[in-house]
Amino acid sequence: MSVIVYDAKRRLMVADSRAYSGSPHPMGTKMKIHRITEAPFKGALLGITSCVPGMGEEFKQWVTEGMSKEAFGPSNPDFEALLVLTDGSVIYFNDAYYPSGPLESDYFTIGSGGKYALGAIRAGADVFGAVDAAIQCDPFCGLPVVSLQLDPADTNQLSLALPETSVAA
Repeated sequence: MSVIVYDAKRRLMVADSRAYSGSPHPMGTKMKIHRITEAPFKGALLGITSCVPGMGEEFKQWVTEGMSKEAFGPSNPDFEALLVLTDGSVIYFNDAYYPSGPLESDYFTIGSGGKYALGAIRAGADVFGAVDAAIQCDPFCGLPVVSLQLDPADTNQLSLALPETSVAA
């Protein structure tokens, strides 16, 4: 369905953009990585993958609006997401609106192609090579590859604690 990779050292999120149709049949492309443009998480990067049409858009809207517990989305969410705050904190979501993190690692991979991407990284690939490996190995991942750089310019962003896009061929 997707591959999203975040390189914490380079502060770079890279993803495929094949839209999922519920089968191996491709149905176009879509953005799976986003820059949040409104407070309280303005400037954060969000990568989300789901096999449920509209789930990514629903989750992005929920994050954009501040992640209020009162505004939780569907009671049966089906998604995987990384939220990278401007301070570099990485927050992980898996089939729930409850965050896990902040997590620490050099790389994070999610989506059906995540295991291929992580294997490529461990074999020496950079994030673009990792996404390419996932595209080659997972029929649910596809071109074009897109990326977003984390920009720490907005220092007024909330910290979350638990207790322009470029195209490459």
